[in-house]
This record gives sequence, structure tokens and C-alpha cells, in this order.
Amino acid sequence: MKKILVALLLASACWACGGGDKSAEEKKPVSNAEPETPAAPAPAPAKDGKALLEASDCRTCHRDNEKLIGPAYADVAKKYSDADVDKLADKVISGGTGVWGQIPMAGHPNVTKEDAEAMVKYILSMKK
Repeated sequence: MKKILVALLLASACWACGGGDKSAEEKKPVSNAEPETPAAPAPAPAKDGKALLEASDCRTCHRDNEKLIGPAYADVAKKYSDADVDKLADKVISGGTGVWGQIPMAGHPNVTKEDAEAMVKYILSMKK
């Protein structure tokens, strides 16, 4: 008799916790509207060139307004325009020599093109 009573209590507990009628959940309103299309992904936020520059080793050779080993960023900004961003980003990645003297600029192959472009755009924003 105890087994039957325990079985009935378990069955009633299961029914009370959601094992009952699901017809209310299954009834959903019908709509003739077109299903919503997912929104286009938002464009990625622009990289922070200043933060990337500060996190790199660039400040070892460059300063904002004074020549150190390499040219001052303000001088670079005077010499180049926004049209040169791609070329200068490649120069950051591959390095080079001869433009500002014979001291070579070390390449930074671990910097992505996108990051290098953000850094260059920040430097070019230093025009006086």
C-alpha cells in the first residue's frame, strides 16, 4: 500500500510541476507578416591608433614633437597626407631606411595592417 501511495504522490508532484496540460503554451498567434530579417552587423569600431602606438615599442625611437632616433611624429605628419596611409602602414610592418636618414626603422611584422593603418592615421592627425 505504501508503494502505491508513494507512486501517487510522485505522479501528482510531477503533474503539479508542469506535467499537466500544455495546450495553452502550444497555441501561438498566427501572423501573416513577413519574418524579420536579421539586422546587418554593426561596423567594427575604429581602432584607437593612439592606444596601439602607446602599447607598441614605437616610442623607443619616436616622440611627438622632437627627433629621437627616428623622426618626430609631427614631422612625419607634415611630410605625408591621408593618401599615404596604406604606404606608411606597409612601412610600419616591413620597416625601411633612407627616407629620414640612414638609420633603419625595424619592421613590425606582428602588427596587423588594420592596426598599422590606425597608428598611421593617429600620427597624421598630429599636423600643426
